[in-house]
Amino acid sequence: MMKLFLIFSTFSIFNNNNYKYMDNYINVTVDHFESEYLRHNYYKDESAKEIAKKLNKQLNSTLKDKGMFITKYSLSKNVDPYLVTAVILQETGCKWTCSSLVRKCNNVGGNKGKPSCNGGSYRKFDTIEAGIKFAINVLSKYYNNGKTTPEQIGPKYASDPKWAARVNNYIKKLKNS
Repeated sequence: MMKLFLIFSTFSIFNNNNYKYMDNYINVTVDHFESEYLRHNYYKDESAKEIAKKLNKQLNSTLKDKGMFITKYSLSKNVDPYLVTAVILQETGCKWTCSSLVRKCNNVGGNKGKPSCNGGSYRKFDTIEAGIKFAINVLSKYYNNGKTTPEQIGPKYASDPKWAARVNNYIKKLKNS
């Protein structure tokens, strides 16, 4: 394992007319930096830039050009950006024109809660980015519990029995964009 040593010397202590140097050694592995870089910039040998480009081909309306944001935040949460985007497309219709829930309330996951959107049961977000982050955070909870496929997530996430098949169709379209 290759190691990188960073040395910081500070001339900071005066004691009995002698200057003492305090050397601080920070031992950081290059492997750690590399793995963190890869985790935040690649998913299964595809760069974030390549993934975002594919996602942007399928995202329209309110989510136009949000592919890089979705990709980067998904990767930071260790969630498949294709799955996230497929769920968002299934929930919002943003393949074409986003639903009014997205356009008026920035809610991309069909999430319920407060603050409410127009007095209803669905949650309102201040920005589209906040809505995207919330949706990704919800999906990351499934991931953290070992549920990483639409078939595993669907029964808890959606009432539609065809939800997993529809999400998988979006995943295929996204990957082949």
